[in-house]
Amino acid sequence: MATDGGKTDRPRTKPRLRRFQDLMRFRVRNILLVSSLYDSFILAEDGQLNEALLREYLELNLSQNPDLTRVSTGAEALEMARSQGRFDLIISTLRVGDMDAAELARRVRDAGLEIPVVVLAYNNRELTDFVARQDTSALERIFLWQGDVRVLLAMVKYIEDRRNVVQDSGEFGVPLIIVVEDNIRFYSSFLPTIYTELFHHTHRMLSEDLGLSQRMMRMRARPKVLLCSTYEEAWEFFEHYEEQILGFISDFEFPMKGKLEKHAGLDLCRRALLA
Repeated sequence: MATDGGKTDRPRTKPRLRRFQDLMRFRVRNILLVSSLYDSFILAEDGQLNEALLREYLELNLSQNPDLTRVSTGAEALEMARSQGRFDLIISTLRVGDMDAAELARRVRDAGLEIPVVVLAYNNRELTDFVARQDTSALERIFLWQGDVRVLLAMVKYIEDRRNVVQDSGEFGVPLIIVVEDNIRFYSSFLPTIYTELFHHTHRMLSEDLGLSQRMMRMRARPKVLLCSTYEEAWEFFEHYEEQILGFISDFEFPMKGKLEKHAGLDLCRRALLA
């Protein structure tokens, strides 16, 4: 069909990436850790949290490891988040002195601060009681510490993938892996392994003759991992990004239509194959 001036309309195509900065626009560069000294000691030797996180980034050849700042109470966290405006992620233990993590997340939201709040619990029994008693809707995600410091890396990459999926996958076609698991203990255990293997695999595919910008592009274009806890959440992502989906890593039993369904994983995979 001709347009004014005799030019012919061409089908619109997705814009090409001009440089590696086009990908992963949201990066977690500064983390505010809200925990007692005792909880920090459980996570790593006192004073070594930054070093532990840096070590994981170096081992995976990742650049720009986040800086970590610790405070002891929710009030301190709110004041620092308001006054400094540099934090991209808040990681909180279940109780932070003057409030619990759910209240902290609500206060962060009510203050108009668009900072995701993630919980890192140290005791599974306390965590079960916390989830049963608290409204956790303001929390981005809950993780359980099980002795693997890579959970910090998984928490950071989980937030980054969620924040960047609309542009990176929706606009530029970066592939996706959907992980479906509602059990906090289980996904806290295997999500760090998934990310570690994904980064190792991406590095093995990098050619030695690639320039620095090309290497950065390949690393930022690695498949994103979207962790889902319900059938409906996973299917919504599948419908929205079907062309970019590499596959599912799914549990058998998880919530479907508001209740646990033993065959939800099989039903999800069958439905995706027939789509």
